[in-house]
Amino acid sequence: MLLQSKWITYKTGEYKDLNAKYGNPSPYFRKSFTCAQKPVKATLQMSALGVYMAYINGATVAEDYLSPGWVDYAKKLPLVTYDVTELLNTKNAIGIVLGDGWAVGHLGSKYTFKRNNYSDRIEVTASLTMEYADGTVETLSTDSTWKASTGEILRSDLYMGEYVDHRLSPGDFSAYDYDDTGWDAAEEVVFKFSRNLYLEAVQIPPIRVMHRLEGRLIAEDGTHYLYDFGQNMAGVVRFSVKGTRGTVVTVRHGELLVDGKLYTENLRQAEATDTYILSGEGTESFRPLFTYHGYRYAEVTVEGEAELSDVLTEVMYTDLPVAGEFRCSDAIVNRVYENALWGQRSNFMSVPTDCPQRDERLGWTADTQIFSQSAMYNMDCNAFYRKYLADIRDTQLGNGVIPCVAPMPHVGSFAYTGREAAAGWSEAPAVIAYCHYQMYGDKTVLRDTLPMIRRLLEYYAKESPDGIRTGEGAYGDWLSLGTPTDHALVSTAYYAYAARLAAEFCHVLGYGEEQTEFEALFAFVKTAFRKCFWSEEGRLTSDTQSAYLLSYQFGLLTKEETKSNLLRTLAEATNKLTTGFLGVKYLLPTLCELGECDLAYALITNREYPGWGYSVMNGATTIWEHWDSYTVENGIRGGMNSFNHYSLGSCTEWMYAYCLGIRPDPSDPGFRTKMLMRPYFDRTQRITFACGYYTIPAGRVSVEWERKPDGCYLYHADVPACIEVDFSFEGMKILSKIAKDGHYTYLLREEQ
Repeated sequence: MLLQSKWITYKTGEYKDLNAKYGNPSPYFRKSFTCAQKPVKATLQMSALGVYMAYINGATVAEDYLSPGWVDYAKKLPLVTYDVTELLNTKNAIGIVLGDGWAVGHLGSKYTFKRNNYSDRIEVTASLTMEYADGTVETLSTDSTWKASTGEILRSDLYMGEYVDHRLSPGDFSAYDYDDTGWDAAEEVVFKFSRNLYLEAVQIPPIRVMHRLEGRLIAEDGTHYLYDFGQNMAGVVRFSVKGTRGTVVTVRHGELLVDGKLYTENLRQAEATDTYILSGEGTESFRPLFTYHGYRYAEVTVEGEAELSDVLTEVMYTDLPVAGEFRCSDAIVNRVYENALWGQRSNFMSVPTDCPQRDERLGWTADTQIFSQSAMYNMDCNAFYRKYLADIRDTQLGNGVIPCVAPMPHVGSFAYTGREAAAGWSEAPAVIAYCHYQMYGDKTVLRDTLPMIRRLLEYYAKESPDGIRTGEGAYGDWLSLGTPTDHALVSTAYYAYAARLAAEFCHVLGYGEEQTEFEALFAFVKTAFRKCFWSEEGRLTSDTQSAYLLSYQFGLLTKEETKSNLLRTLAEATNKLTTGFLGVKYLLPTLCELGECDLAYALITNREYPGWGYSVMNGATTIWEHWDSYTVENGIRGGMNSFNHYSLGSCTEWMYAYCLGIRPDPSDPGFRTKMLMRPYFDRTQRITFACGYYTIPAGRVSVEWERKPDGCYLYHADVPACIEVDFSFEGMKILSKIAKDGHYTYLLREEQ
C-alpha cells in the first residue's frame, strides 16, 4: 500500500553509534487541526522506524505496545491501521511519542549486542483519513508543519530499560489547545530504505497487556523493596508513587533470588532496569512505554522520600485467542503444561523469540519449529506464524541458505555469522508451514513457503552432491546430554526431511512434476543416509536417542529398526531422556507410535533429572533452557542459562494429540469437516484422568477420559455435530459406544 504521508524525525541528542550504551531522549510530535463537522469515519495509519504510542484528544489511540512490531525494516515496513472515529470532534489534536524499539535500540546476543541494527535515528509516518456525511474526504499527514519536542522519556531500550524524568513531562500534548509555542518544527526526511515505496498491512495482532499480577512484598529495608509476582513472565512493573520532587525510583528485574537477593548475572549485558524521577505533584503513576523484561522478581530502590502503592506486573505478549487447554490427574504434569504455556506467552513478542530476559531475545528458527505445533494447540497462531514465515523469507540469502534467526539483525557479528545452513534451523519454514497447513488448512502457506525450500534444497544439492551433509556450522541436537548426536547425521536427516516435506507441499498444490522430483531427491538422500549411517550391526553409527527419533520421524528408518534401538538407548540411560531439543519433540509421540505409551507416561511424569518434572520440583514456573538450570542442591547452573525457554516444552503437542487424542485429519487439514481422535491411555496409572479442549472453526472439541476402579477407561468427546470423527484406540478393546449429535462416549478395556 502506498502511503502519501512524509517521514518525519526530530534530533533529540548527539549521534549514537552502534556501540553506544544508551540512546537519546524520545521525540514527541503533535498536530492540532479542526474539522468542519464530526467525521462519520476516521482511520489512522502509522508506521515507524522505532516504536510508537499515539494519542488523540488526550486518549490513547489503542491499547497496543511496541507497535508497529519487528520485521526486517530494510525489506518492508508494517503499516498499522486504527479506527479512531470515536476519538475525533470538530477541534482535535494528535500526539505521537517514539522509542528506540528493535530498529534503533539494541539487538543481538552475547557477542553481537549492538544498536542501530536497521537505523540510527527514529522516524515516523502517519496519515489520518476523515470521511464526512456529505461524502467528502480529508487527509492529515505527517510533514514539517507538525511540532516536535522532547519530554520525560530520556531513553528507552528493549533490553536496557526506560528512564523517565516526570519533572520534564510535556503534559497532555495531544490536547487541541495545548501551548506548543516552545516546540520546534518536525524535520521531513527521506526514508532511508527509499526503494521500499510500499508498506505492508499488518497481519498479526498487536502486543497488549494480557494479564496483571499483583506484587507480593517479600523484603524491605526502607530503601530497597523486593517484590515477588509469583510467575516468571514478560512485561513491565507498574506502580503508583507519592513523594518529594526529584526522588529517584529504580526498578531492577530478575528471574531468581540467591540468598534473598535479586539474581541478574544471566541477563548478561541487558540491564533490564527502569528509572522514574518524581515530579512531586500528588500521586504519580509510572509505567514504561517502550521496553519489556523477563522476570519473576523486581527490586525497587527509592533514593529520596516516596511511598509506593499498587505495585503490579503488566504481562505483555502478542494478543492471540486462546485455542486450547489441558489438565490431568498429575499436578506436576499440569505445571509442566502451564510452564510451557507461560513460556509461549513470554516469547510471543511480534516474533517467536527464544527468551525474554537476557541480551538475546531473537527469533531462532529451530526453537520456533520445534514448538510450533504445541503453540498452535494453545493459541490461534494462524496470523502469527504467517507473519513469521514472511520474516524468514526476508532473511534467505542469495545462495539459498536460510539463516538461524529471523528477522536478522543487520550489525554486529550477526551481520556476518549465523548465515551458514544449520540443520533444524534452516529447514524450519518447511516444518512450520506443514504444521500450519495441518492445523489451519490453508494451502497458500505452502505455496508461499515452497520457493524458499526449493532454493534451500538447490543449495544442499550443490553443497552435498553425494547426499551427505557434513554438519559444519550446525548446532546439532542442541543441549543434548551424554554423547552428542553426529552433526552430519542430523544435517543429512533434515536434508531428507526437507525434500520429503517439499514433495508433500507439491502434492497438496497439485505440482505433479515437482512432486516427483522431490520424491526422487528424498529417496536419493535416504539411500545415502542409510549407506553412511546405518551399520551392519543394525544400529546407527551415532547411537543416540535423538538419532533414532529423527531418523524414524523423517522416514529414514522403519518402525522395527527404530523400536529395539530406541528402547535400548533409553534402557542404557535408565529410561531417562538424553535428547537435545531437536529430538525431544519426537520422544513421547514416537514411543506411543511404537506401542510403548507406558514409557511415554513414565517420562512425562518423571520427577528426577533429567526431565520436565525435575525443573518443576526445583521451583520452575516456565520451561528452562536446561533441565537443571537451578537445583536446590547445587544452586544456579553457570554459563548460558535462561529460566524462560519454551523449546523443551514441545511435549505440549503430545498432551493434546496423544494423551487427549485431538488431531487434524491429513485427508482434510484444518479441522474443517473431519478430524481424528487417537488417544493413548496410561495403563500404569501414573495418570488416571485427563481433560481438555481445542477450538476448531466449527466450535470447541472437548475431551475427558478416566480410568475406572475396575480397570476400564471411559472416554468422552464433544465435537461440533458437523465434523466427521475417526476414532481409534490403540491397544484397547471397545466394550460399548454411544454416539449422538457430536457427543461420543466409549467404554474401553486394555486388550490382553
